[in-house]
Amino acid sequence: MIVASDAFLSFVCLMTLTDFLKKLKKIEFQTRTHSHEALTGTYHSAFKGRGMLFSECKPYEDGDDVRYIDWHATARQQGVFVKQFVEERELSVCIILDLSEPMRFGSVNMTKAEKAIEAMSIVAFSALQNNDKVGLFIFNEVGMKFIPQIKGKTNIVRLIIEALKFDPPPGTNQLNDIMAKTMKLMKRRSLMIIISDFIHADYEQTLRHMAHRHEVIPIVVHDPMEKALPDLGLTVLEDVSSHEVFFADTSQKSMLRDYKLEFEKRQKHLKSIFDRCKLTFVNIATTEESVNPIAHAFNRRAGHV
Repeated sequence: MIVASDAFLSFVCLMTLTDFLKKLKKIEFQTRTHSHEALTGTYHSAFKGRGMLFSECKPYEDGDDVRYIDWHATARQQGVFVKQFVEERELSVCIILDLSEPMRFGSVNMTKAEKAIEAMSIVAFSALQNNDKVGLFIFNEVGMKFIPQIKGKTNIVRLIIEALKFDPPPGTNQLNDIMAKTMKLMKRRSLMIIISDFIHADYEQTLRHMAHRHEVIPIVVHDPMEKALPDLGLTVLEDVSSHEVFFADTSQKSMLRDYKLEFEKRQKHLKSIFDRCKLTFVNIATTEESVNPIAHAFNRRAGHV
């Protein structure tokens, strides 16, 4: 992927304490307000937990389903006993948050990383408001951090803070590695939300394995300038993977056309991966609100659209 030079980039930079608190307050307010308005009930109906849990045995009565006769209890005691079940509502949620270098790109007033944190906050608040457990796995190229699952609406602030102040120890990470490590930590079937631009290589097999063991929803974050470059004349471009810097004449129509075709090719390939894994995915641009695309995806899963 190629991005524009410093004149057209905004990066997640070190913030003063005042800036940090302002950003935290803004994200928390937007998350609590918008997710409550747009996602109330939708999240609950889209993700119904793991099924039914055994509660107790009771004496058989006319009308009880004979399939639920507990033959062990019946053999031990006089009379016939049937099993009773209750719905297991609680869901385990794990959010994988990509804060790698390509996610630091932003051509307007918000980077992809900031948009990803906003989307993470909305999903986490929806889950915590529903009394589900939420864990967070943050990573970039050099490190990662796992916040074990927590419950309660007040803990949304903790997750936001952990994402904003993320400063990992040295290491080498790719999305494929992070997904594999997450599956080792999450033994029980869970809801996995992966928030990334998915500009990574060789992760399809692990994603397919994860989708087989868990419910998975990818949230793809992109910036408008990744889709189409404006006519800037002669400018400096940088490849975020190789860090190769070079000059390009963006006034050439062929260059702009090839750039756009490359983006469309990448998006088509990404959709084919998700289709093969049978996943519902969400597309979010840095220039749009996060709530509506997320709510629409939840509605699709709930069968409302």
